[in-house]
Parts: sequence; C-alpha cells; structure tokens
Amino acid sequence: MAAIQRTLIACQAFSLLSRPATARMAPLALAKTATTARTFTASASWRSEDSAQPSQSPQDAQQQPASSHAKTTPEAILKKALTFVPQHGWTTVSIAKAAESMGYPTIIHGMFPKGGADLIDYFLQDCLERLPLELEGRMDGLGTQEKIKLGTLTRLGMIAPYIDRWHEALAIMGQPSNVPMSLNHLAKIVDEIWHLAGDKSADMNWYTKRASLAGVYTTTELYMTTDKSPNYQATQKFLDRRFEDAATVGKATNEALQIAEFGAKSVLGLITSKGFRM
Repeated sequence: MAAIQRTLIACQAFSLLSRPATARMAPLALAKTATTARTFTASASWRSEDSAQPSQSPQDAQQQPASSHAKTTPEAILKKALTFVPQHGWTTVSIAKAAESMGYPTIIHGMFPKGGADLIDYFLQDCLERLPLELEGRMDGLGTQEKIKLGTLTRLGMIAPYIDRWHEALAIMGQPSNVPMSLNHLAKIVDEIWHLAGDKSADMNWYTKRASLAGVYTTTELYMTTDKSPNYQATQKFLDRRFEDAATVGKATNEALQIAEFGAKSVLGLITSKGFRM
C-alpha cells in the first residue's frame, strides 16, 4: 500500500477512535462512535478493564516488584518484561524472563499470543496514561504551539530508556497484523497532546491538526532512533525544524499530508531494512 494511502488510513482512524467524554468528541460522525479511550487493545487473553499503573524506566522498575504496580498477573508480567527489553528486545524472551523472575514458569508467555506486539501495546497504553501526569502544571502560560511541542517532546522522552531497541518496536508495529494497533496508538497520542494543549476545534481543523501532528511526531520519533547527541538535543532541534516547516501546524492540510507522507515513507523504509515485507 502506498505511503499516502497509509497516511489517509491514519487520518480515518482519528474519526473512529475513542473519546472519553462529550467535551472531547470530534465533530461530525465522532459523536456517535466515541468509546472509552483508556483501554488496552491487544489480545483479550491478557487485557484488563482496569487501567494499568504507570511504568518506570527499566532501571527503576528493577528495584520494585512489578506486582505492586499492576492489578493483574498478566499486566504485572508485561510491566516486569519492560526491564528486560534493553537486553532481549520486544520479544517473548523478555516476557518469559519476566515471568521466571516472578516465580512463574517460562511457558506462561503463552498468555501473550502476539508476543512482542502485546508488550509494545502495553507500553504504549501505559505511556498514554502517564502523559497527563507528566505534563500537569507544565503547560501553564505557554502558547498553543509551545504546548504541542512540549507534549510531543515529553511523549518522545518516554521511549528514551528503550531507544536502542525502538527500531525493533517500529518494525513489529509495521507488520500487517499489527498496523491497526499501531495506527490506533498514533491517533491516541496526537489526540491526547492536542487535548492537553486545550484544543476545542469543532470543524475540519480537528482532523488536519491531528494529521499534521501525526506526521511531525512520526518523523521525529524515527530521527530520535539515530540521535546520539547529549540529552537528544539534535532531536529537539529536528522537532523545531518540523514545526517551522509546518509553519501553520494544524491548519495547512497540504503541508500536513506532505509531512505525514514523508514520515510514513521513512518508517516503511526502516521496516523494509529490517527484513519485514509489507
């Protein structure tokens, strides 16, 4: 499928995805399709209707038992598995290692039929839930674009502990069976950032703002996987340039689609380089 087609699918996802309350519903058909935003979307075998507790960095998580941070055994295992990702990647090996460290048999990873995709899904949902807490009080007094930039940088910072393995996560998310999950999370990320920035759009700008930010986010995320600068200073400068390129971010549809298409092509190129066929 062409990159621009994937971009349009992502845009359609904005109109089909969840909105937790009437005040946050998009215009047009969204009012009829809204569902709860904060639920897991991966395998029903481990999904819980309870929200997962925020995850920590791999180093911090190793210092506390995962069971104290998750309400169910499957979620506790996935949380603990994040501490093994830097060494073993987004794989069933990380899940098995986590289970073993918690006293469960390693075969318990069979509870997660999608393997690494289930682990990524858990991590992305956890990041979504942490974002409002991370930004609480930090957007006060900022202009809209500065709020969007801060929200984007804060969300990107959550993948920093796993950056050496994040290209693997992107490749897994790019597999055909995982594309719906990937688009779902991308739509939720940009929607949440705009919401936290105080967006109250009630027209087509609701869609163009999110499409534009999706393009900016994906290209910056990809760039970050190659950034070796201290404190990701190069990534911050790259993001500044992307906002400058978009100039009227959230309003210029053509620019939004161009940026998003570039992001889609870049991600697809990375996926191809890792041996996955689309």
